[in-house]
Amino acid sequence: MPSSLFFNPRHERLKTVMASWLLAGLLSGCGGGSGGDTQVSGPAPLVPPTTPGPDPLLERQWHLFNTGQSGGVPGMDIGLQGVKETGRGVLIAFVDGAVQLNHPDLVANVFTLNGLLPTPDPSPPRAAPGAPENANPGQWDDAHGTAVVGIAVASANNSLGGRGVAPESKFLAYDGVSTGLVASALRSAIQLGADIVNNSWGALDSQSGKGSYVSADSAWRESMTAAMTQGRRGKGSVVVFAAGNGGPSEDSNRDAYANHPGVLAVGAVDHRGRPSAYAEPGANVLVSAPAMSLLRRSNGVADIWTTDISGPRGLAAGTQPENADYAAFAGGSSASAPMVSGVVALMLEANPNLTWRDVRWLLARTARPADLGLALAEPSAMNAHGFHPRVGFGRVHAGDAVQAARQFSGLPPEKTCDSGLLWMDQPIGDAPAPALTAAAPLEACDLKTVESVQVTLTVDHPYGADLDVVLISPTGTRSQLARPHLCPADLSGPCGDLSRGWTFHSVRHMGEPISAAAQNALPNQAHPGWQLQLKDGQDGDTGNWRSWRVVITGH
Repeated sequence: MPSSLFFNPRHERLKTVMASWLLAGLLSGCGGGSGGDTQVSGPAPLVPPTTPGPDPLLERQWHLFNTGQSGGVPGMDIGLQGVKETGRGVLIAFVDGAVQLNHPDLVANVFTLNGLLPTPDPSPPRAAPGAPENANPGQWDDAHGTAVVGIAVASANNSLGGRGVAPESKFLAYDGVSTGLVASALRSAIQLGADIVNNSWGALDSQSGKGSYVSADSAWRESMTAAMTQGRRGKGSVVVFAAGNGGPSEDSNRDAYANHPGVLAVGAVDHRGRPSAYAEPGANVLVSAPAMSLLRRSNGVADIWTTDISGPRGLAAGTQPENADYAAFAGGSSASAPMVSGVVALMLEANPNLTWRDVRWLLARTARPADLGLALAEPSAMNAHGFHPRVGFGRVHAGDAVQAARQFSGLPPEKTCDSGLLWMDQPIGDAPAPALTAAAPLEACDLKTVESVQVTLTVDHPYGADLDVVLISPTGTRSQLARPHLCPADLSGPCGDLSRGWTFHSVRHMGEPISAAAQNALPNQAHPGWQLQLKDGQDGDTGNWRSWRVVITGH
């Protein structure tokens, strides 16, 4: 993906614009402030009358019902067949760029309070006649947010365009990306009762200016804590993030937003069920959902048909014969994230008592296998087909997830085991020096089943991108947390700087049953507990392993 946020790849100039935002600190410095107070911005847009009838573009929406119409494999879709739920009673918030609220296929689902918008209107400004194309976030041709929202909640059976995964869900929309107000947007969404918060944005770590590890704003992290503990009256709001469009050379675990332990990170598979070329791997990737194969248009055949800015501007630019209000979207994992948000809406309609942990567990448990080609999935306790860092536990399937949600009584209360800070002070030899291994026995840990693991690692190394880091559970399951990689040639300062510590998140071990004896074992015993393996994978530099810490959550 050429741009540093997951936006329309046809606009090469976004590479510079998005990276400059991060370098200027709009996402990490301003942080959107610590506010989040509800702001009434004016009357809601009027809902025009529509004519009941089939959605004319539904036959092109292979991601909903794949019959092979795009040249793909029939059945490689989101799995809506037979699902009666529509998302009714569920509120989804979208933190994105501009979103056209009065779009004919979206306006009926706009969330209002007493006929008023409870948030600032995120609609793109009107372009002056003859104005040049400007798709920068928040500008008159910014169609990214409108496309993302439509994938999840576009109305169904109204004789217009296509439909969304959850076509009766209500939605809030925030232009958090162009303003940098991502933290306050998240907090506002929680205060307004959002069940789900969709984020189809993020930074390419190779363009972050942060040495390839992209930090999250502290105000946003505080808002995430509120989402997990206060959202949905204590059940937790479900926060969904696109895992990233950087391809195999990048890693979703280097983005502290998508890497947060309360986030559901979503990868991408194409109409054949294969990992999309741009899909980023990561131990944090939970599941995947349909998107296009490549980050460019394929004549609309295998792309994602969704809502566009109404009229002659936007993605379609008035050229699509069906209707300029719709277009084929080539947004990468920006498209797969709202599909999962839509599926979660269906799950919450089926069972409103689900916690955010329940949703994560059920999505992983019911995911179907992706077509990995010659690649091999790693065995998993969650399913028979395993885990792969580019697709997580597999392809989301709405029918299976909703059926599981209907019958699910909930996970037991969450337990946490924390090793505390473990000091190392061990020199790291230059490649090909052997790996260093350390064990972390966890005292009095009675956690039986793992849900997720966090590892905080602090290393002094002039080129931390050299490091290969693997977490090994007591059962022997390996979780790749960091891989050797390259940083931009013009980067000033350390590449892959881990001197202030970095917390990796892994769902790879989800479902593993681990006895207390194995958790608490010492390094010289048969079951050495949780181990971290660290080595220098590229020659040229040496360093020092200062400390690490492991935190396991589960039940």
